Amino acid sequence: MRGKTEMKKHIFNIFLMAILGIFVITGCTMAGASDLSTDSDNDEKDIQNVPVQSVEHIDNNENEEEDIIDSDEDKNEGIVEDEDNENINDNSDNKGNNANETEPEEKSDSGNIKIHYSGDGTKKLAALTFDDGPESELTPQILDILDEYNVKATFFVVGQNAARNTDVLKDIHARGHEIGNHSWSHKYLPKISKKSKENEILKTEELLIDVFGEHVPIFRPPYGAVKTQDKQLIDSLGYKIVNWSVDTRDWAGTSGEQMMKYVKQQLKPGGIILMHNSGNAKTVKNTVDTLPIMIDWIIEQGYEFVTVTEILD
Repeated sequence: MRGKTEMKKHIFNIFLMAILGIFVITGCTMAGASDLSTDSDNDEKDIQNVPVQSVEHIDNNENEEEDIIDSDEDKNEGIVEDEDNENINDNSDNKGNNANETEPEEKSDSGNIKIHYSGDGTKKLAALTFDDGPESELTPQILDILDEYNVKATFFVVGQNAARNTDVLKDIHARGHEIGNHSWSHKYLPKISKKSKENEILKTEELLIDVFGEHVPIFRPPYGAVKTQDKQLIDSLGYKIVNWSVDTRDWAGTSGEQMMKYVKQQLKPGGIILMHNSGNAKTVKNTVDTLPIMIDWIIEQGYEFVTVTEILD
């Protein structure tokens, strides 16, 4: 009996251990399944994030390409604006503001019509010339400086500026300076019609005759630019064509020091010196500030100042 009882206990223990084993295995399986599910979710999330990041990177690249395209378009727009600015400058010059004075376009003379750049060089003479005025504030300052040195100069006036500043125009004449014709509105003669060229010259001439009863027949083409047919027209109207041999480049905002370098390099007996008394305020201020220094140096070199008509005669 006792042996049977122990056998039953042993079988029961085996059965109990088997049941516990089943529970342990099941629990581990469930726990593993739970962990596997969590990891899968994380992996799935990671997989979803990768394309999103890639798409954002692609979008950024596309934006960079768009930025490059925009940048190129901006450059092209800048070129267009530069072209427009050139047109604006041309228009500004046509109004008498000389922003772009250049070397004479034609230095070889055809036929008997001569462009005068200087005197004959036999005497130490120099002529100061001032273009584009008169102007209401800085022109009088130039006149005062010339008075201090008892120097007579030639003013090539733009008609529409002279019409706006008649009192200054009269003051130039009253102080003994010479007044020449520099067209009515500073248009580039080679690019306008013959009738327009004639109007540019004669309209200023009429103004000078109305104010003074006469005019001096010397003409400086805007920018010093003339073609053969322009020379013929100007000559037919009774004018001498006068350009220059010394360019101070004051119209470009050149410093006083650099202006003096140009004068020292270019001045020779019979020299005609180009300056301006209207235009950009800074430009004319440099001219005003440098003029006494220039006059002193030229006198030290033994030159006598005369008007354009005197230097050509």
